[in-house]
Amino acid sequence: MPKITYTLDSAIENFFSEEGTSVSRAECDAFVRQRYGAAASPVAVQGLSSYTVIAGIGGDKIIQFRQRDSPLDESMLKIAKAVHGDLVPSCSHLGWNGDLNGSRLSIYEMNRLPGENYITTRSELSFSADAWRWFKTKGHEGADMVTIKAECEARFEHLAKAIPSRFMQTITEIQIALPPLFDGSYPMVLTHGDLNEMNILVNPHTGEITGIVDWAEASIQPFGFALYALENCLGSMGPDGWKWFEDADSLRNAFWQRFTEVAGLSETQRKLAELAGKAGILLRYGTAYDAGFSGVLGVRDPMVDDFSYLDALLL
Repeated sequence: MPKITYTLDSAIENFFSEEGTSVSRAECDAFVRQRYGAAASPVAVQGLSSYTVIAGIGGDKIIQFRQRDSPLDESMLKIAKAVHGDLVPSCSHLGWNGDLNGSRLSIYEMNRLPGENYITTRSELSFSADAWRWFKTKGHEGADMVTIKAECEARFEHLAKAIPSRFMQTITEIQIALPPLFDGSYPMVLTHGDLNEMNILVNPHTGEITGIVDWAEASIQPFGFALYALENCLGSMGPDGWKWFEDADSLRNAFWQRFTEVAGLSETQRKLAELAGKAGILLRYGTAYDAGFSGVLGVRDPMVDDFSYLDALLL
């Protein structure tokens, strides 16, 4: 996405001024004050499609006002809650705010989860294992495998034309792997569409994950499509490009060794999971954020010829 300087006030102002909403920030704050008896306190990092505040006794609630065309899928949230338990907030739809003839905002209430925004490898193992174990007990009930596969194939065909040829070998490798990923024996799991550092809450003292938030883009996908988050926690992008942490290789190896044991993966399943991880990196950092695809959210700026994340994580 475009590189901009983030400030809380500008993020909130942009949401209410640029999205054509028929309701103001003051009206949203008034709703919170009337319902919860105290002033709304905006969270430090706002999403592009919502205005989110802290409310309730002792600040135990999160209230989110979302664009009409970006609702939370409550059925997906129920699955997420069943898979990951207390790591996922409970959610209820409170109604709408705004002019009936205008662009209203949908209002959601969630319990506030503890922790600060960040991510660690050890907790990533537990979070990933939950999804794999869920497949073993529930399978992919209700998932439209034909449609999901067709969408995935179309997206990689798009990537083959949209990104530089140096990534074509990896794209071809993934395209060859798609049939076994969708053959019914490989896990199709609930996949967070935007698993970044801001949506993962951790205990700052222990590094354990305490919550996963913002499930708006969640969908059913082959296991591993969200493992770009694992690579993200093993290094960072700075002014001089991507830098791996000194112990990145040992941490990655430890993750896969332990995950293979916990989930009971065969060698074939592990290789497919690693390929699915590469697929997720391509989807995440190769797809433009305005490309219109569902599933893993693309974050590449289509106006900038910058493929530094793909170069760092795939080549």
